[in-house]
Amino acid sequence: MSDTSARSGVTPIIVVLAVYAPDEGLLAEQIASLARQTHPVSKLVVVVADKHSTGLTERICENHGVPVECVTPDQTTPSVKSFEIGLARAVEVSPEDAVIALCDQDDIWHPEKLAASVRCISETGAGLVHTDARVVGPKGELRHQSLFRLERRQTKANLRALLLKISVTGMTAVMTRQVASAALPFPAQSALFFHHDLWLAMVACVLGGISYVNKSLVDYRQHGRNVIGAIETGYDWPRIGTKAWYRHWAGTYAVAAYLAKSLYIRIGDVTASGKAAPDRERLADLRPYLARRAIGVAFLSDAGKLLVAGHFALALQSLMFFCVRIGRMGWALRTTLRSGLMSALSEFDRKAFSMAPGAQPGTADNDIEIARPRLNAASFRETRVACKFGVAVKSAAPGRFLILVPSLNPSEIFAGIATAIDIGIGLARRGQPVVFLAIDLPVASRDRTFDFIGDRAGGDHKAALSHISIACGVTEKTIAFHAQDQLLATAWWSAHLIHDILRRGGFCHENFYYLIQDFEPGFYPWGGEYAGAFASYHLDFTPIFNSTPLQRHFEELGLIPGGGAALTFRPSIDLGCYQSLKRQQHDRRRLVLYGRPEVPRNMFATALEAIEAFLAREEPGVRDIELLSVGLAHSDVNFGGGHRLASLKKIPWADYPQFLSTVDVGLSLMLSPHPSHPPLEMAAAGARVITNTFASKDVGLLTSSIHSVEPTARDISQALSAAWAAAPATKAERQFDLKPLGLRLKRCSTHFSRSCNRTGSNLRRPDERRGKDIGDEGGL
Repeated sequence: MSDTSARSGVTPIIVVLAVYAPDEGLLAEQIASLARQTHPVSKLVVVVADKHSTGLTERICENHGVPVECVTPDQTTPSVKSFEIGLARAVEVSPEDAVIALCDQDDIWHPEKLAASVRCISETGAGLVHTDARVVGPKGELRHQSLFRLERRQTKANLRALLLKISVTGMTAVMTRQVASAALPFPAQSALFFHHDLWLAMVACVLGGISYVNKSLVDYRQHGRNVIGAIETGYDWPRIGTKAWYRHWAGTYAVAAYLAKSLYIRIGDVTASGKAAPDRERLADLRPYLARRAIGVAFLSDAGKLLVAGHFALALQSLMFFCVRIGRMGWALRTTLRSGLMSALSEFDRKAFSMAPGAQPGTADNDIEIARPRLNAASFRETRVACKFGVAVKSAAPGRFLILVPSLNPSEIFAGIATAIDIGIGLARRGQPVVFLAIDLPVASRDRTFDFIGDRAGGDHKAALSHISIACGVTEKTIAFHAQDQLLATAWWSAHLIHDILRRGGFCHENFYYLIQDFEPGFYPWGGEYAGAFASYHLDFTPIFNSTPLQRHFEELGLIPGGGAALTFRPSIDLGCYQSLKRQQHDRRRLVLYGRPEVPRNMFATALEAIEAFLAREEPGVRDIELLSVGLAHSDVNFGGGHRLASLKKIPWADYPQFLSTVDVGLSLMLSPHPSHPPLEMAAAGARVITNTFASKDVGLLTSSIHSVEPTARDISQALSAAWAAAPATKAERQFDLKPLGLRLKRCSTHFSRSCNRTGSNLRRPDERRGKDIGDEGGL
């Protein structure tokens, strides 16, 4: 960075901008507004989140004379991660006295925006300054003069107030370098729970404070593609007393508590480093979140103050936080009394009797028959297959595609649900109306769910989202179906549920689509659930398989006709994201286990036995090898020779690819016909990988860097030794593709869409399909 600003006595300003599939005209307007600032921009750090807009951004910046540095992540990144990357680079290239501003790709800054903010920081000593903004439409037409008045924001907010409703909008904020440095890295999040401006405001609140410039110095453009937009209508809260209502408030409180604890820990680290002195009085506002045994009376007090001030929605939210704290304490006491009371009383009796002379009395429990409550037969039913909602079939309405999934809450969406969502997005892009129907868990926040769907859609997702709607079979009394609707099951119990719905009549067809992503009976011991899962494969459906090995397993079992006619897609993995990673070297070579002790098919115990045998055979030193486990949290595992397997729990998705670039040997087991994702991702990232075979599954045929062996500890340990002794994976070994595993999901959606829109035809069984639809994709 040029030091011209520093020599002239002008405060250096680094602006961080994240771009993702930008509109060229809007981006040019924003950068032009940066060039017109009365306080000059020292450098613009642009995070090219879509990996493709570098040339466009550099050309626009050159046209307007704005000094720019583009940072391109290894993978496409969501908004929060993009700003985290940009802030890290801004801190690296800026002097100690610099300030850092955040910028969106399609707003417009007024010429005095930076000058007013820098002046306010100088006069108040604040760690962060933010301004008001005008709300404008896609073409710049004025919608509202003040974002603060529109959303009834508080101009003076402590930490508790910030956690109720963020009053700082990132694109209006300017912060000191000290605040930006202290805020990095952001707290981990696997789903979209909070945005970067909230976290930055919280850090700034205790490191210098927050000041507000009561002027609209930014035009905040609303166009339908905003990651977060101005709230021009009331709050969309679930109906009171419903399961969704309970989940919404418990989840909202949990996010606030998580951020409070994260801030407390972070400020402790900053203080210990001697880099800053926090305001302890402001930090004390977090006590209601941090006190383990308190009931949160402060939240009740806050609710009263907000009610008097006329902030009714915020008063209700604070009151709900108080109720959550009360409920937390009540649940804990109830659980303690249920599990610990009788044992504690028995222990007291034992101690009391021990102080009495003579023989000790026995227990009376065996002599007196204790009355037991009678059991209700209904309590043993499989509730997942029972329809929790009424069904109303409309005959005249146009047909849609309904996808039934267990949950639509981002934090509960695993790979299987995400794949179903991707299929729905593919159909919506082709103009097919799609409804995602949650059948097991209530939708906690429709906004967060739509954010998640939009993020998976990527790019210009507005067109796809316009064809997508959400329904909840847990909280809605009646779900309206259309006679032409087509239904997709995503789990065995949803297949039974759809079968029951179709049997009620009123539909133009009697069968459905079934997204089969594994052999689900294998998830359970022989019993009712096994039988229910297996029975779902005898219903009237058209299968869609996740990979050819899985399809062939069903053919071998006689569950579908042979001949490869079923619609089959490959695992939805962006191999290029991992294949383009630059390998990272560490002092110790890393052996990483995909460890999920609670999931039997991942064979955690077998993996540990194999690792133990490998260590005994190869005798690597503690300084030569690092043993790590990712997946589900578990206690660290000790091996002989001082070796320890450390659990890293679940790695946030945004950090996952970069982590894989550090793996030398990967061990990922899956006793299932489905080729799981981790072995493929590890191999594409350059690791030597050991996995297991199952029936016709052998992903080792894809690349020589994957060693697929029999699922025994002996075979796995020998494969670990071979991988440990082998040279690093070559570029050619990393450049494999998934063509043998089925169609690309995008192409599968195209065939699927054609099938859905066939005129005058019902859904058909696999033996009625034509193999030429997918015949050019090969097979494993």
